[in-house]
Amino acid sequence: MNFPLASAKLQGYNPNQVDALMARVHSQNENPDREIISAAVVAVARFDLVLAGYKIPAVDEAIAKASDALEVRELERELRRFGKAKASSDLAALLRALKQVLETEPKERFEKAAKGYSPRMVNALIKRIEIKRSTLSAPSTFELRTISLGRSSNGLDREQVDEFLSAVVSALHRQKLLG
Repeated sequence: MNFPLASAKLQGYNPNQVDALMARVHSQNENPDREIISAAVVAVARFDLVLAGYKIPAVDEAIAKASDALEVRELERELRRFGKAKASSDLAALLRALKQVLETEPKERFEKAAKGYSPRMVNALIKRIEIKRSTLSAPSTFELRTISLGRSSNGLDREQVDEFLSAVVSALHRQKLLG
């Protein structure tokens, strides 16, 4: 996959690292029954920054789309293998865990971190996520995977917020497959 390059004076993602990951994604897509790479691995991929590397937004969008496609395929395989009752039970448990976080006071949801996400931006996003009558409503999975949450010297732990958003994405996919 060819991504646009940043100008010679700007940093972008290391093309060799991006190309290696995308080659594994492509291989997984060509061999869906093999476990070459998982959605979880793709979703958390990080790349070194280099001058004149691939433009970051273009790669981030491709990673989000690939993660979604892989996760849906993995969940479909899980549904075929274990059945609808197990998938429904897993979704219910996931929704309970998400609801617990959503009902926690904003200042207590996530730990503080010296170089974390902006609390204001995270809280604004979380206000858009709700569970009513065992149904999750939230922004699109693409938006959840690509949204910028800023930076703050007195921010929220990035890993915890990312894990929460990943769980929301997973619940949205499960809900759609079972719907």
